[in-house]
Amino acid sequence: MSVHIGLMIWKEMKQKGMTIVTLSEQLAISKSKIQDIINSKSLDIELLVSISEALKHNFLAYYETGKVFRDLSHEEKRKSSEEIRRLKVLLAEKNKALDLKEKTIQNLSNTISILEKGQLY
Repeated sequence: MSVHIGLMIWKEMKQKGMTIVTLSEQLAISKSKIQDIINSKSLDIELLVSISEALKHNFLAYYETGKVFRDLSHEEKRKSSEEIRRLKVLLAEKNKALDLKEKTIQNLSNTISILEKGQLY
């Protein structure tokens, strides 16, 4: 899917009634740079995020259906699943250690109780 992002930005500017001057002031860049952006088929991601914030519109959404984002999404899901499995194992180990500590505390409490009773007699 080919997106002419500059055209999408221009359409959103027109829809919101924003001029090149206003956007250039909000982004602290020159009017000619805004004109270059409008004519661009692609943009730096940081610049696109700044423009998205200024226009209150998610321009990244135009790319999310593309193969790159699908591949990233699958990779992120795979990594997340691995991390969840790792954390579950770690949690189980921590729970076992906690149970063991609780049993140790109970045993020590019982021992103290027995020793205290022995001192009373």
